[in-house]
Amino acid sequence: AVWLTGVQDAVMLQECVFFLARSETIRFRTLQCFMLNGVIFLGSILLFEFAVGPALAVLRRLVREDEVWATEFVGALLSALYKALWIYPIYCISFVLNTVMYQQIADSALALRKSGAPNATPALERLINEAFRVLLNLVYILEMDLLYYVPWVGPLLYFVHSCWLASMYCFEYRWVHLRWTSSERLEYFERHWLYFAGFGFPVSVVSFLCPRFIDAGVFALLFPLCILTATVAEPREMRLAPRPIRRLPVFIAVQGTSCLILRFFEVRLGGAS
Repeated sequence: AVWLTGVQDAVMLQECVFFLARSETIRFRTLQCFMLNGVIFLGSILLFEFAVGPALAVLRRLVREDEVWATEFVGALLSALYKALWIYPIYCISFVLNTVMYQQIADSALALRKSGAPNATPALERLINEAFRVLLNLVYILEMDLLYYVPWVGPLLYFVHSCWLASMYCFEYRWVHLRWTSSERLEYFERHWLYFAGFGFPVSVVSFLCPRFIDAGVFALLFPLCILTATVAEPREMRLAPRPIRRLPVFIAVQGTSCLILRFFEVRLGGAS
């Protein structure tokens, strides 16, 4: 029931309609996300896959057998140039622009919900928390990639961790707004681990079914809606479950590895000074 609640909260499209109707900033930024990720990025990939690629295939069938190598070479060259000069640059540019637009969508949604922030955290403490958060995310993504190669259950573990990662991305805007530390966020996440597995399931399963690069575009296209639903969602704990599984140490390996990395650099910097 907790997992299903997470799934239901993730697809509360009526809440998205509320935000879109009330905020011009949310409407404008969501439209921009749609144009950037849906029309330009995904459109460019689909154009090559379903127009340029088939045209080259037809051309290969029309030429003589001794000239097929030339058309294959031209096709491979066009594909490489198209990705290097258009797809990859758009991917990098959209990543930066999406970050800005997502933040503005989240800020506007939290303002509409009148979600007041507590007293300001000192700048240095906030910087340390954010640096540690970035390190945790990087180590977590590395852990996900390694889990994929576990025999038999690797893809399943990878998918479950993808659901958790999607939820973490969605709720981070809210937690940052509340000025929670990294430890507070992780503790909260581990106490609601089943709910967050459900909340991240819809967007993860859609992305999981898409080919490479298309999955990134689809995720970026749907993510504004996920931010809006996360703003109003109320995560549920597993109160009736056995005590040992009420809190799942999802990040125990990630935290341990991150702390070892920090200690390594601390020792190196201390020795250098």
